Amino acid sequence: MGRYSLATRAVLALLILTLLILAGACANIAKVSDETIPRLVTPLSEADFSTLVQQLQPLMNYQSLRSSRVSIQFIDAESAERYRTADAQLVLRRPDKIRLIVQLPVAGTKIAEMVSQDNQFRVAIYRDPYKRFLVGTNNADYSQWRAKLGGREKQSALINARPFHFTDALLIRPLHLGETQFVYSLEEALVEEPDLHKGAKKGARLLRSFYVISELGLPATGQGPTHTQRRFWFDRTDQVRLARQQIFDERGTMATEVFYSNYLKLNPESPQLWPGVVLVMRPHDNYSARLIFREGGGELNPPDLPESAFVLENKEGLPETNLDKP
Repeated sequence: MGRYSLATRAVLALLILTLLILAGACANIAKVSDETIPRLVTPLSEADFSTLVQQLQPLMNYQSLRSSRVSIQFIDAESAERYRTADAQLVLRRPDKIRLIVQLPVAGTKIAEMVSQDNQFRVAIYRDPYKRFLVGTNNADYSQWRAKLGGREKQSALINARPFHFTDALLIRPLHLGETQFVYSLEEALVEEPDLHKGAKKGARLLRSFYVISELGLPATGQGPTHTQRRFWFDRTDQVRLARQQIFDERGTMATEVFYSNYLKLNPESPQLWPGVVLVMRPHDNYSARLIFREGGGELNPPDLPESAFVLENKEGLPETNLDKP
């Protein structure tokens, strides 16, 4: 009758069949799990704190910037109006001087003009229904004044925008390395995002890895919590370039969030790269602005920036509002 009995053969066959069914089920389970778990984007660049600071250094070293080939688009959360992309002229000089002119493409008609220096700003808006000349202080809170303007038809990104909102975004303030009142931390952050690659399955997600440097201010008295002042995000899938900066106010509220991408040569004579797209977000002012720079469309550290470049007078006779006076 052979080595095994008929009953033994039947048991072995049933066992083999069961194992095959279980193996198939496990394969299906693994397949489903693989589709639903976000996939980490690779390859990843490795860097330490010193290397990341070196990446920041050129952007912190620039003393001035001039560009007449910039596109700007305001993105307004409150206003019923939507803005097309406009042309812009931009001049900056450390520590806090800036002039921004927004004008219609081709025609060159001015839409708005704004300057800031020494903690004071001036904004001229040349278009109806927002025509006015605003004067105020950079670190003052004018949210109550904006609330008094009324509904959406009187709200505008041009009303809420301040020139100093762009200063720290474009001329990054140096780090306080070696100063006793500041400490720095380094960590990895994983950000989940949709998989937009060609052929990606519907609902597929990715995890993008960033190095994050946090700048913490210590309390002057030595007591109390530390205060996060800035965070710098470096994309590990893009040669650890700076991808994002977050700036917080003294209450720990995120005042400005800036995204950097599409690095290019702003100055053809300089080997340093400049972010070609800079998205400045002011969440508590309900607007954002996207700046698009062009290759070879500007000068870094231009030698001839007169003081008059940062002076703005109300030559058009616009209705004037001093926000620091009742």
